[in-house]
Amino acid sequence: MISSKNNLMLFVRSVPMYLASCIFLLSSMNLHAQDFEFIKIQSAYYLPQTIEASAVDGKIGFFEWGVQVAIPHTLKKSKKTVFIHKIGYGNLRVDTEANPGASGMVESEKYYHTISYNFGLIQTLHPNWRLVVNFIPTLASDFEENLGGDDLLYQANAFGVNTKNKKLKYGFGLAYTTRFGRQLVIPMGLLKWNTGKFELDIVLPNKLNIMFKTPKNILSYGLQAGLNGGVFNNSTEIPSAGNIIDEVGYSRLIIGPSITWRLKNALHINLLGGMTVRRRLEFIDINDEIIDRTPQAAPFLGIGLSFAPKIKNPDAGMDY
Repeated sequence: MISSKNNLMLFVRSVPMYLASCIFLLSSMNLHAQDFEFIKIQSAYYLPQTIEASAVDGKIGFFEWGVQVAIPHTLKKSKKTVFIHKIGYGNLRVDTEANPGASGMVESEKYYHTISYNFGLIQTLHPNWRLVVNFIPTLASDFEENLGGDDLLYQANAFGVNTKNKKLKYGFGLAYTTRFGRQLVIPMGLLKWNTGKFELDIVLPNKLNIMFKTPKNILSYGLQAGLNGGVFNNSTEIPSAGNIIDEVGYSRLIIGPSITWRLKNALHINLLGGMTVRRRLEFIDINDEIIDRTPQAAPFLGIGLSFAPKIKNPDAGMDY
């Protein structure tokens, strides 16, 4: 039987090891001159909860972790153009205990991976207007067989951002994304209000941050909400599904309190927790039939570490 207590203890024990190695790496760097997340490492544990489908007796829990490296590049001849290159890796573990039928209770542990490259462009069109474009080819799979065309998918977004003044930015646009666990075209909106002591950061539908800051920004605290997910190619058997699964769709919406400490050398440690108020886990078989394995809402615990130095171009520091 899958033990949520044991999984939580493993997560807590692994955190110091990740932090120690990451702090050693990041503190050896020194960049000078808006905060830009040059390196970001995040992980989150979601307690197992009962599967919502009444015909299935069982529980599902998740563990996520990922790392991203971002490099901004401003054209020397034209400082109106900024390129941002991001390389990321994500890992999703699905812990399942379910009774799909006559075979009885089945326990399984399945891993899904993403390797992505984000090519970003921020182009100044007017003193107050920027065009933002992101193109994100991604390998998303269980990586248990040789990679092929089914493991590669594409995401993209584009929108305009207006800098009204030093405190206010807003924008709107369009995205082709898998954040909902399906490939969808959706509208996007952006609003950022920053007074130095208070920050409202909204990128719809990705995130909502309401944060208060202490003097010198040593400590930030407040409320965060975030939507994320993906579509993964599946190449091997999933015992709890009972069918031959071709694709997996996963998404979650989290909401809860957050606190961030800024350490020396632009290091930031972020702790957050709360609830996953909306989750989706769907298995799609070779006949395009959807097998719903969505669990009920569950508590979660997350921790993140980032290296965020000051940069000269404030537009590059925006997380679009």
